[in-house]
Amino acid sequence: MKIPFSVILFFIATNFLYAQEEINKLTVERTNLYRKYKETESLTSGLFGNRSKGDLQTTIDALNEIIKKDNEILEELSHIQENSKIEFTNKYNDLIMQNNDLSQKNRELMEMTERHKGYTKENHQIIEQTQQQHTLLISLLIVLGLLSIVYTTKYFILKNEMNKLRKGIQD
Repeated sequence: MKIPFSVILFFIATNFLYAQEEINKLTVERTNLYRKYKETESLTSGLFGNRSKGDLQTTIDALNEIIKKDNEILEELSHIQENSKIEFTNKYNDLIMQNNDLSQKNRELMEMTERHKGYTKENHQIIEQTQQQHTLLISLLIVLGLLSIVYTTKYFILKNEMNKLRKGIQD
């Protein structure tokens, strides 16, 4: 199955843009979580302006949310990397198949060229033989034509002399 390069490029670009959009979205969410964490760090609802157990728990929860978001980002990056490997492998396999197809076509062309050379040699030999036969036939016809002219000339000369001798005997 041959897919045009432009379709593959469009597919890769679309996936890349989608993946980039997803990473950007996760990064913005992480930035918001980090901002929330910074806000929780400044909470001081305990006695004498100190941080209470609830304040610390809120900070820990914010940090846990950041860790979860970081894990989501890492998973998405891993997913993108896997997709890139798969796309690269598929593209590589397609190129290998195209190379194999081209190699096969090249072999077929080489075989056809060799057959053509053989046909050309055979055709050349047949043409030479035909030309030799034509030359021999023409030569033979010329010799026969000359012999018939010589024979006809001799015949009429001898006939003329015979007629003279007959007239000489009759007289």
